[in-house]
Amino acid sequence: MQTIILAGGEGTRLRPLTSETPKPLIKIAGKSAVERLLLQLKAAGVHQATLCTCFEAEKLREELGGQRFGIKLRYCREEYPLGTAGCVRAAWNGDDVTVLSGDGVSGFDYRAIAEFHEKNRADLTIVCREADDPREYGLMTVDKDGRVTGFLEKPGYDGCLTNLANTGAYVISKGIVSRIPEGEFTDFAKDVFPRLLSEGKRIFAYRDESFWYDIGDIPSLLLCQRDILLREGKDSLIEKGASMAKSAEICGGSVLEQGAAVGERSRVISSLICENACIAANADISEAVICKNVTAGEGLIMKRFSVLGEGCVVGSDVTLTEGVRVAPRTKIPDGSIVRTDISETGFSELTFSEGGEVRGIRGAQELLRFGTAVGSALKLSSIALGGSGDGMEALALGLRSAGTEVYYLYGASFGETVYCARKLDCGYCMFTEDALYLVSSASLELDRASERKVSQAFRRSDADLPDRPAALINGAAASNLYLRHLRSMLPKRPQINADLRTESVREARIFSDIFRSGEGEAVTFTVASDRRTVSALTEGSVIPYENLLILCCKSYFRQRKSVVLPQRAPLSCDSIAGECKSSVLRSDGRRGLSMFCADPLELIFEICSYLSERWISLAAAVAELPEVIYTKKVIDTPEGLPKIMSESFSGTRAGSDIIMENGGAKALIRPMKSGRAVSLYIESVSQEAASELSEDIVRRLIGRGEQTN
Repeated sequence: MQTIILAGGEGTRLRPLTSETPKPLIKIAGKSAVERLLLQLKAAGVHQATLCTCFEAEKLREELGGQRFGIKLRYCREEYPLGTAGCVRAAWNGDDVTVLSGDGVSGFDYRAIAEFHEKNRADLTIVCREADDPREYGLMTVDKDGRVTGFLEKPGYDGCLTNLANTGAYVISKGIVSRIPEGEFTDFAKDVFPRLLSEGKRIFAYRDESFWYDIGDIPSLLLCQRDILLREGKDSLIEKGASMAKSAEICGGSVLEQGAAVGERSRVISSLICENACIAANADISEAVICKNVTAGEGLIMKRFSVLGEGCVVGSDVTLTEGVRVAPRTKIPDGSIVRTDISETGFSELTFSEGGEVRGIRGAQELLRFGTAVGSALKLSSIALGGSGDGMEALALGLRSAGTEVYYLYGASFGETVYCARKLDCGYCMFTEDALYLVSSASLELDRASERKVSQAFRRSDADLPDRPAALINGAAASNLYLRHLRSMLPKRPQINADLRTESVREARIFSDIFRSGEGEAVTFTVASDRRTVSALTEGSVIPYENLLILCCKSYFRQRKSVVLPQRAPLSCDSIAGECKSSVLRSDGRRGLSMFCADPLELIFEICSYLSERWISLAAAVAELPEVIYTKKVIDTPEGLPKIMSESFSGTRAGSDIIMENGGAKALIRPMKSGRAVSLYIESVSQEAASELSEDIVRRLIGRGEQTN
């Protein structure tokens, strides 16, 4: 059997530690990840291995040579990226193959894995184990016999309904390898494995409960380092040639590599000090990384997960706040407090929250970088940019520098921006005001794959940019179409006397300019902070968004139109559609939502039109709807949410949601993108039924009293 080690990745999430060093050569407690792997292979009786290389390939060859630990090494260098499967095909010798990751650290028994593969006559064996945070891994569902039944490739927490992670270690029969196209970019998880599953091939999961770390970022690197030292019975490691003053303290799984020096009264906790780094007196370094050849003056303070890149020169009394990363060879003057990353390429962590909100962007320079990352990662020819935030110009410049034409909609509301994006045939739109949003103009949600592409491009900031920026186009014509559209929706004499409460100045102005109240029922509409949902107050009663959404659907059904709704829109819409001989479609990420799901004004004006056509009050129209109680909650959960979801709600999954029914109540449950909570949506015939089902769900999730936001 041939052994192939994938060692070509750039390790962008580990930068600046990997700015000039291949990820497999990063040391963990004195030995690099690839050296630890070769020692395991030697113990399993392996005598030859092939390394697939790309990034800094020559450094790998120079470090490892033609043989290491008695294992003969062959190298196969990619001139351009071929993907995980494509590079294996290029290195293949015609035999069955064991494929391993050169930057993972584990206690796997590779001899036992090969025997398992042979015993089960498998076409493919995937080594897997449970992961606490599965978002960065490919996930699998497995039946009771150990056969793989499905794949989820690096989903967000809102899609993580299992925590069984693909570790990147495979045994693949030669008949499968022979089918991989030669010289083409091909990925195992995205291209090969789903096809094998659809063909009914024998795919088995080998569960290994020994330790495993994918050294993908600074927290996982430091955690792995502590774990390795603990397994070796050591609190910390001071390598030969390193020095530490007598009054200094090193503890908690820290490592001082060869040639490193730590001065008097300094404290190093759970940190990595790399080769030849020199740290003066009175330093306080906690869960941080100092790369090679750094020189730091007295009083250095480094907070959790901060990193100093190779060759940095740091003055006295400098503080790095949590998570800050400093590029190689940066000079930091005395007394500096570094609160943001210092780098030409940048290392800020970017996160996406519910509804497309983007977090982790600080200042005009990062907004410009983000715009560049969005344009290059998503390969956008055009985008609509709306809002009134201070960062609009920086975002526009970044997008244009990536070759993306920007339709500039200064002052536009969120719903207006989405409408204009659709009219302008832009697949995406961006909105900034007190928060920053990046959404698909069709579904209003960015899929996890797109989020990852943008995040990676933002970290790397190395896109090939054109010499001249793309055009900045005034979007006023599209905004005029939007206003004309809203005016066309309203009847001459609306049935209601309406008022609007909204945080959007633009929405309030449009409403007051266009809406002419009638003499009937007084209604106050309120736009929620998510900028998309609306409630109403009339005759002393609050009408929830769900009932307003149903009324919009009824208006469409009267016109013999179908609607496209979010997955969690009221189920009553479906039954009413059947009565009206119309249809409801649920958005799958590609199908565009009905506009009233994105724009509060569209929803309000559609309802006003419906009421006027029927000469009926809002209260009377709502009274015709099915008597349903809608309950929405956010439930905080313990760590390990995907495992809890998998174990507590087995057999209840429907697409990306979990659905439960009990005594006249139906609940839809989905993990939040944060991974620390779930959103709960219940439709029920009574409050008692909703409470009973809610309590059951809370017990399954946390096993104790309810915790809600």
